[in-house]
Amino acid sequence: MKSSLLRQQLVANFDPSGETALAECLESLRAAGLSEIATKFATLLAAVDDSYTEFEPIQRRANKARRLVDCLDLTEDILCEWNLVGGTIRASVAWNRRFGATSADVNRIKDWKNRIHPDDRKLVDERIGTLLQGRAPLIEVEHRFLERDKRWTYWLLRARVTGHDADGKPVRLLVLHRDIVDQKSAEAALVRAKEQAESANRARGFFLANMSHEIRTPMNAILGMTELALDATVEAEPRSYLTTVKSSAESLLNIINDVLDLSKIEAGKVELESVPMSVRTILNDVVRAFAVSAHGKGLEIMLDVAPEMPDRLFGDPTRLRQILANLIGNAIKFTERGEVLVKAWVLRRAGMSLYLQFAVCDTGIGIAADHHEQIFDAFTQADVSTARRFGGTGLGLAISNQLVKLLDGQIWLESEPGKGTSFYFTVRFAADQTSSSIPVAPVALPLLQGRRVLVVDDCVHAADLLGKLLQRLGAHVEIACDPIQAEVMRSARDPFDILVVDAGMSPPAGFALMDAPGRGEAIIVLLAQHGQQQTLQQSRNSAVKARLVKPVFDAELLDAVRAALGVQSVVRDELDAFRLDDVRLDDVRFQNDDGEPLNVLLVEDTPVNQTLAVKLLAKAGHRVTVAANGREALERFDRQRFDLILMDVQMPVLDGMEATTAIRAREMNRSWAMGQHQRVSYIAAMTAHAMEGDRERCLAAGMDDYLSKPIRRKALDEVLKRAIEHRRTPMAPLNDLIEQQWET
Repeated sequence: MKSSLLRQQLVANFDPSGETALAECLESLRAAGLSEIATKFATLLAAVDDSYTEFEPIQRRANKARRLVDCLDLTEDILCEWNLVGGTIRASVAWNRRFGATSADVNRIKDWKNRIHPDDRKLVDERIGTLLQGRAPLIEVEHRFLERDKRWTYWLLRARVTGHDADGKPVRLLVLHRDIVDQKSAEAALVRAKEQAESANRARGFFLANMSHEIRTPMNAILGMTELALDATVEAEPRSYLTTVKSSAESLLNIINDVLDLSKIEAGKVELESVPMSVRTILNDVVRAFAVSAHGKGLEIMLDVAPEMPDRLFGDPTRLRQILANLIGNAIKFTERGEVLVKAWVLRRAGMSLYLQFAVCDTGIGIAADHHEQIFDAFTQADVSTARRFGGTGLGLAISNQLVKLLDGQIWLESEPGKGTSFYFTVRFAADQTSSSIPVAPVALPLLQGRRVLVVDDCVHAADLLGKLLQRLGAHVEIACDPIQAEVMRSARDPFDILVVDAGMSPPAGFALMDAPGRGEAIIVLLAQHGQQQTLQQSRNSAVKARLVKPVFDAELLDAVRAALGVQSVVRDELDAFRLDDVRLDDVRFQNDDGEPLNVLLVEDTPVNQTLAVKLLAKAGHRVTVAANGREALERFDRQRFDLILMDVQMPVLDGMEATTAIRAREMNRSWAMGQHQRVSYIAAMTAHAMEGDRERCLAAGMDDYLSKPIRRKALDEVLKRAIEHRRTPMAPLNDLIEQQWET
């Protein structure tokens, strides 16, 4: 039997050997003389078998269709067939469930379209037209639909052509309708959440900006007045009190800056620079800046830069300096005794990029292994006792972590409690293709070839680093870790050419070594920044040919060696550059090369800040007129001309932005009235705001420069210099000014 269905019936009516039993039955009929009946019966069975064989595929398709219908009945999606010739819709059961007794009202294509929201009909017609014109095999469009309870809901329509006429025109569409109300509600909720988050972020930014202004304004007065008081005070005890006030105020300012930096990073507002820079110079500057605090705690601070470090790369020097400052500052803070070592080397080159690795290692308190991950989270320190003991916000490492990621690098640490911590980080910078990647590290000096140098330093790391530098210069170097060992080495051999002595060895044996009977060595003295004036006096010895302030850098060592060997015979006594806590205003007074003082309009609403700025400007030799707000500034401006206007941005009555716009308009009117270009004032913003874009907004308002509060003397001096240059600049013709104004 060909038909599986017929075979199943035979088995059901006879036994598992149904076909065999049927054959035996037919044979029995023939044996009984009924051959004709047996033949007819066999012919009938063959016809039935053929019919069943043809029917079975139809049966299978019907079963499949039935299962598909059952599936469609279980879903809320509506499957329809559109008859484009008759304009009718034949739909699945879900259609009737959706519209109930009113389903007949939407059984025609025209009626269905009338229920589409008027604002969506054009889009739906365009998409269906695309399908009917054969420009897309499948279309999908979202639209609003009027339900039977008169609610507008969102539907998704998906359709394709399933039939054509003899001319190839579409006559039938298969259309899927899906209710996407929940999806749209979720999307709307996401949009609202995003808007709320952005609003909260804007509010936070506004709060931080205002907080910055409110704190920086009194901080400006505290720092400025403290500096003025230090300038006027010579007694040791009051100076000590004032120095503490200044240090505490600067610490508070650093905390404010950390909070603002973290806010900018989290908001994605940090834009990286790509400018030429020297990694070696950045390291020298940062390590030198922290040397005073390190030496003040009795710590040795050292720098080890690999010889292969390129002298010029392209990157963001400010961010690199910020990362290094955070890590070195932490190392000094959490180290009571011992040393801090900063290292840098080239990790690898990848095309146009150079990957550098840095390490900041200390002998401090260390960090437990279970705190290694969380230490990079904001406002987190190793434990509560650490915060109580050492202070700080815990933001430095979080900021460093984010900045390292921005520089396409990684940061990690190795630490053992009680023994110290080493922080490592990598960054990627662009190589300078126009110059050699070989740095300007020291090369052998013919003057040092074969010269014997003895380095005496009780810090093994410092002595080793200094010895390596001297070896690269071509010297034969030996190291002694204390004066006794040095004396043994001096007496056992021929005299050394150069003796490099650490004056800070404890007890002060370095001076005893220098005062011992000489053997003709030229002496180079190593001085710590802390208490250097005392050691400077003690090191006045005829054998002392040069003095170096620790930490020792390559270029300074070169100068000292030349001086020791007579190439440069001048002994440097100018160590005042490192007296960071004893700078007087008179020492850094701005020099006006023109000889004529600037005529300055100070626009500032805070009386104490007015007093501070007037004193600073008057000491620098300039004439100052004060206005308490923007309106007063305009009144003063109308009566006289000013070379420089220092404009506070946030003021009552009329703020700095509005006042600047009005001043620029008055200057233009003056030029028109006079028929020639009149010199414009140099306007510098003074603002306690420190958020992204503040500088750009000030410049866009017509200002020429920008000072962030608290106003630092160095920054003010730079503005004064630029104002002088502005006054020197020849005036442009009026027509040029008009063209510039039209262009802007």
